[in-house]
Amino acid sequence: MSGAAPTRRNRAAVYKLDEMPLETVRPGFARTGLRADDCITTVNWFEPGYRSTGRHSHPFDQLSYVLTGRLRFWVDDEVFDITAPSMLYIPGDALHGAEPLGEERVLNVDVFAPVRADYLPLCAHQHFVERPSDETKAQKEEAP
Repeated sequence: MSGAAPTRRNRAAVYKLDEMPLETVRPGFARTGLRADDCITTVNWFEPGYRSTGRHSHPFDQLSYVLTGRLRFWVDDEVFDITAPSMLYIPGDALHGAEPLGEERVLNVDVFAPVRADYLPLCAHQHFVERPSDETKAQKEEAP
């Protein structure tokens, strides 16, 4: 490799999931977020006894990782009891929801693609610098 290293907009960084700033969504459910150019994650903490307020849907594909504890997911007309370490794929537009099972605090990380603009405020602590839109377009056009 020759020449100068490319200029980077963002630097590699480590984020300790249990030390990130949290937004309390409802009592027993708090979250924060991290993002990249083409995806966004929510880091969700569910306390034992939390009960879902119902199901929802969105157009984004979702990968839902259960890293500690157990979660019950409802996806359309199916029920999945997920024990860590596991991952559930939820297709875009599927009606879904989740709540913890048992007495253990649950750590769940959801990955959404493309980026959900409504979750960007969760990532403010990251100080992420977005790629210019013309660069994004060029990279998509060059992709095989």
